[in-house]
Amino acid sequence: MTARIVDGKPWTGRMRTAALRQGLVRPAEFSTWAGARRYHERHSRDRQVLEKLRASISTDGIREPLLLGVRAADRLVFVFEGHHRAVIALELGARAFPFRWFWDPDVQAVEHEPFPHHALGRDGQAWLSHQEVRP
Repeated sequence: MTARIVDGKPWTGRMRTAALRQGLVRPAEFSTWAGARRYHERHSRDRQVLEKLRASISTDGIREPLLLGVRAADRLVFVFEGHHRAVIALELGARAFPFRWFWDPDVQAVEHEPFPHHALGRDGQAWLSHQEVRP
């Protein structure tokens, strides 16, 4: 499922990849990022996706933003779309990744407001490395 864009102008930003390692941004479908990686490596179709991403991200960086969900109830932040890209970003030691976000459970629209950095803890703003709004 792909969330639709509000007013044609979703808010996008960049977040430090270390937020994935620190458990501040979790995988939606797996208990850990290591578990996500193991799962993808075991399935041939996923493994092929990882191989393509490994080649493209190492030369061009992450072009497609990860879609992050922020649970309204407890401010848990998770990757909704982009698990393969996140796994490769961690593997390659990418410094940051582009993202868009939405409030969960309202998966109706990608937000056009800045990311609620406080969801990442007291130093949440420090995890954001760049912010921009794309037309």
